[in-house]
Amino acid sequence: MEIHQLRYVIAVVDTGSFTAAAEAVRVSQSGVSTQVKKLERELGVALFDRSARQVTLTAEGERMLPVIRSALQAIGEVPATAADLRGLLRGTLRVGVVSGLTWPRLFDALSELHTAHPGLDIRLREGTSEHLTAQLRRGECDIAVVAWAQHPPAGLESATIFDDPLVAVVAPDHAWATRTSIRPAELSGVDIIALPTGTGDRSALAELLPGVTPRWEVSTPWFVERLAARGIGVGIVSDATRRRWTEVRAVPIAAPDVRSRLGIAWPHSPTRAATAMRELLAG
Repeated sequence: MEIHQLRYVIAVVDTGSFTAAAEAVRVSQSGVSTQVKKLERELGVALFDRSARQVTLTAEGERMLPVIRSALQAIGEVPATAADLRGLLRGTLRVGVVSGLTWPRLFDALSELHTAHPGLDIRLREGTSEHLTAQLRRGECDIAVVAWAQHPPAGLESATIFDDPLVAVVAPDHAWATRTSIRPAELSGVDIIALPTGTGDRSALAELLPGVTPRWEVSTPWFVERLAARGIGVGIVSDATRRRWTEVRAVPIAAPDVRSRLGIAWPHSPTRAATAMRELLAG
């Protein structure tokens, strides 16, 4: 078994075809295909189903993929460890962030790490918490700032940064704008503005109002504020999400046990770069 064979397998998975994988690793298509078949013969299992138009992993391939990714990550840690012993961080750090996050500490941490370790290739990606935690479990992301409602992401290490109740955000001239609180039952029948499924705020909303279908589902907190400010619905978000908003009024929801939490998640065996990022975020 050769390291390049494992890399070719990952390239095929990530690109979706042997042709695209060959372009990514700068090797001929026949070369990639031959080496992957050689690896399959050595392992005694078929990693890919080649019968359909698009190459897909077999059941055995699905089980092998996390192991292959972990093996390549461990190999990549060898030069990273040597650099660490010299007081440097090298390699690649893949950071995931929930879409629309405006937490200043995140940007400070990225800047500090970039300045202190110029040899470290930092990659940033946005997405829903559900999507990012799935990437962490598959080994496609090293550390992420994500949100959750009741329980932290399973199968990962995590640390809570913000733990907030839900609030209703309304236009300044809305009938609820001067209220000190509202009951969850009062939200029945109103046009709710919510973030998409997979976000922490949406998970908390599902706990608050099981089975609810928002009238307005938007991708970023910015949209929630703009729509609510124009009086076309009531936004339901965490108190931390709306903290810097100026165009709306936030009314506490009388459901103290329903919380939306934002925190850091990472694999059980983080890279040194991920550990450095976690320490900066928590600092």
